[in-house]
Amino acid sequence: MARNKEETKARILAAVGSVLARSGFQKVGVNAIAKEAGVDKVLIYRYFENLASLLGAYGCSSDFWLTLDEVVDREMLADEKIPFADKMTSMLLRFLHGLQKRPVTQEIMRWELLEQNELTDELYKVREDLGKSLLDILQSQEAIAEEVDLPAISAVLGAGLVFLLLKSKTNNCFLGVDLQSPEGWQRIESAVTYIVQATLQKIETEK
Repeated sequence: MARNKEETKARILAAVGSVLARSGFQKVGVNAIAKEAGVDKVLIYRYFENLASLLGAYGCSSDFWLTLDEVVDREMLADEKIPFADKMTSMLLRFLHGLQKRPVTQEIMRWELLEQNELTDELYKVREDLGKSLLDILQSQEAIAEEVDLPAISAVLGAGLVFLLLKSKTNNCFLGVDLQSPEGWQRIESAVTYIVQATLQKIETEK
């Protein structure tokens, strides 16, 4: 019985992703999700209480968003010999790779650029929580000078990666960089590495 319950919940959560990716937030609802999952909507209310709670559960699932362990290399983090810049670069690139593996999440994020409501807020909160956790980890690794706005630096780089990834669905290239080839993405990864290294090297020099 418990197994059937978990299987049904998994089907419902998968249906949330499918409906959101296909139709956006305006058309997502209990009826549409129940139909997609092939279950009675009563089960949705029984297992998740309401639509907002269901969206929150979907947002917390690894199918939608990255886990902390997916972004953070614990062994690398524990090695004090590895420079801080390398650890930050690793997190950014692992974040990119995790998002590249989630095409449904990419579609949902495209819809979020067009819509804003309590449902989008549920998923946004999940992403913000992960981002803050990653920042806390980075800031615990090394004493950062007050003039270094690590959250803003991380926001610019993270948002840039997200934008280019979402843009790759509708455009082949951006400023001459091929967004649909491994070579193009290798250039982007190299650029992230260079920016982080150069920025933090400058900070170290000015200390």
